[in-house]
Amino acid sequence: IQQSSLAQWMGISQYSSPEEASQIYVQNQNNYNYVTNKPNDINNNNKINESILLLGCGNSKLGEQFIIHSFLGPIIQIDISSKVTQLMNRRYEKYFKEAPIKRMEYLVDDAASGLTSLEPGCIGGGVLDKGLVDVLHRSLGKIDMRDDDFDGLDGGRPNSGGGSLQKNKTNEGFDDDMTIRNIMKSVYRVLQPSRPFIFFSQSSPEFILRRTLGKSMMCREGMWKDVSVVNLVDYNMLMYKFVKISDEERSELDNDKENDREKTVVIS
Repeated sequence: IQQSSLAQWMGISQYSSPEEASQIYVQNQNNYNYVTNKPNDINNNNKINESILLLGCGNSKLGEQFIIHSFLGPIIQIDISSKVTQLMNRRYEKYFKEAPIKRMEYLVDDAASGLTSLEPGCIGGGVLDKGLVDVLHRSLGKIDMRDDDFDGLDGGRPNSGGGSLQKNKTNEGFDDDMTIRNIMKSVYRVLQPSRPFIFFSQSSPEFILRRTLGKSMMCREGMWKDVSVVNLVDYNMLMYKFVKISDEERSELDNDKENDREKTVVIS
């Protein structure tokens, strides 16, 4: 069983105190806008982007815990409900009005619809999901592992060979499956290269990885690498980590594909 702190697992900084983290954040905030993913001073490249995005935050206290435990942030939390974000803004008013600088933000957005309030590649710390993917996955029932037609790269709908889920042999229910895949694509869009997407689930890897990645695994399609699973024995929970492929690795994959095409001999 692997042992690691969350900061080590995500590959980001955790400072000795909230005050130190806030001081470092102020220095960076003066030069960088995390939501637009653009420097305020285009001539200043000395910036640290360790922004953390929390999906489907609801009324969770997780964002506050990142601040209390001295992560740099900012902590960007999204929910599809404007009522929820208004409630959370009131609850944590001290972090928005009383603090010398704002290190938490709540946005109304939908991970299944592209995370349109965020710019591509703006999240430099990582994305965390404490239950959204797991709830969608468990609501769909088990995947029939004998069915080889379930690929998922076409949005989760079956190919011509028949049904793919034990729960349903028609198109009913595949919208939710497409939602999971769209969440993966949305997260990929806002993450910087080599940064992680972490989610928690009680579901076994052979099922949930097939649903999130598809039979042919998007890892091989140039999106994710280093898919890891850690058993959190104290919580009866599995932690899944996907790392967005780097630009260099993506370029190597593209070159390999081009070389494979050049080596292919077509016999007429």
